[in-house]
Order: sequence, then C-alpha cells, then structure tokens
Amino acid sequence: MNEDYTRSGYIPIITVILIILNGIVFIIQTFRGGSENTETLIKMGAAYTPLILENGEWYRLFAPMFLHIGVQHIIYNMLALFAAGQYVEQYFGKIRFIILYILSGIAGNLLSLFSELYITHSFTVSAGASGAISGVFGAMVILALDPRTRRYFSLPRVLFGLFFLVIPSRGAENINVAAHLGGMICGFLVALIFYFFSKNKRNRLLV
Repeated sequence: MNEDYTRSGYIPIITVILIILNGIVFIIQTFRGGSENTETLIKMGAAYTPLILENGEWYRLFAPMFLHIGVQHIIYNMLALFAAGQYVEQYFGKIRFIILYILSGIAGNLLSLFSELYITHSFTVSAGASGAISGVFGAMVILALDPRTRRYFSLPRVLFGLFFLVIPSRGAENINVAAHLGGMICGFLVALIFYFFSKNKRNRLLV
C-alpha cells in the first residue's frame, strides 16, 4: 500500500494504459465491422454463455473487459475508470491495482454467467469493462474506511455511487447488473485482503 498517498503529482500509469488499450481495441472493433455488430463482438471474444460452456471458450471471461458496444458505452466506462482508478491505483500500487482490476472483471463475467444459467435463463452477448470498473469502485470503500484517507472520501457518497452502479436507471435496462455486482463484491474483497495484508506487514515491522 502506498504510504505517501496524499503526495501530489502522482501519475496513474496503469489506469491510463488501460484506457488507451480499451481505446485501441474499440478502434479495431470499428474497423472489423462495428462495435455494435454482434458477429464482430463474438469474433473478438465477447461473453456468450453457450460458447463458454459448450465450446470451453473460457477466455471469454477475460476478453470482454476490453470490448465495448457503442461510443457512449466506452466513453462512460473510461470516464468512470479514470475517476476511480487514479485513486485506487495510487492507494494500492500498480501491481495490486492490476490484480484487483482483472479479478473483478472475471468475477463479474462469472456471476453474469451464473445468473443467465440459473436466474434469467436467457443468453445474451455481453461486453464491457463495467465489471472490472465496478471492482475499482468497490475498492473505494476501503479508502473511505481507512483513517488515513477517509477524510478525502465520504463513505455515504461512495456507497451512494455503488448503489447506482448496481441498480440501472430507467432507460438503461441493457446494463448487466450481475456483472456489476460480481465485480463490485470481488473488488471490495480483494481490496480488503490487500489492506489487511499491508496492515499486518506494517505491524510486524514495528515489533
């Protein structure tokens, strides 16, 4: 964990790299048939439960984190990633931030798969970094609880933001709620583990 969290001039390199990668992939999608073209999405690795389970294409739990459906989708997600990612990356450090981000994205896609199999019983092609980004927002709870950083992050405001990540507003029924929820829970749990590991490590050094 970054002890000098409040220092100015920090550059969130990993967050910026993730945004650039998503932008590059979006451009590729556009030239390969369009970001809203279902066939293009499938070819590039979008999540689709039958292909994952029947064909064993488990990479579809990872690849969708870098695919987006439409300009509005990627713009909204990248703004959200930058808004929260810069703080979570600075707090936990680059490596842990990457781990948290990827695990959250995979967890979101896994819960989405489970939801389609046992709850909705309908299969849709899905893509987006929303699960991973929800994990980053879930990690913000730790920043709101840590005595060293909570004065910068209001817990009620963080929880309010998490609520609207999970509950889609009217006209946004196409949001993958399961992916958001799975990513958020995973992000919080991973961040909690990182926090206590770092805390225990500091305590051992002080003994």
